Amino acid sequence: MDNNIKNDFEINDQYTLAINIIVIIGGLVIGLIFGYLLFNSNIYIGPNSNEIVSNIYTDSKGKKFKWIPKICICPINLSMDKLKNIEYKDSNH
Repeated sequence: MDNNIKNDFEINDQYTLAINIIVIIGGLVIGLIFGYLLFNSNIYIGPNSNEIVSNIYTDSKGKKFKWIPKICICPINLSMDKLKNIEYKDSNH
C-alpha cells in the first residue's frame, strides 16, 4: 500500500511540473503577443529625398536654392571629441 501512495505522489508531481511549465510558456507567449501589439507603434519614416531635391526653397533674404543629398559617414565619438575643441572647423563647409 505504501508503494501505491508513493507512485501516486510521483505521478502528481510530474503532472504538476508539466502543467507549471505549460503555464509559464503560455504566459510568456501571451505576454510577448500583447507587448508587440500594444507597444510596437513607432514607425520611423524619413523624408523622400526625391521630393526634397525637386523643390526650390527660398531663405529669408529671397535667395533661392535646392538641397543636394550627400552621404556623410560620421562616427559620433570622433565628432563629439572634435566639437569640444574651440578652434575646430569642419572641412566640408
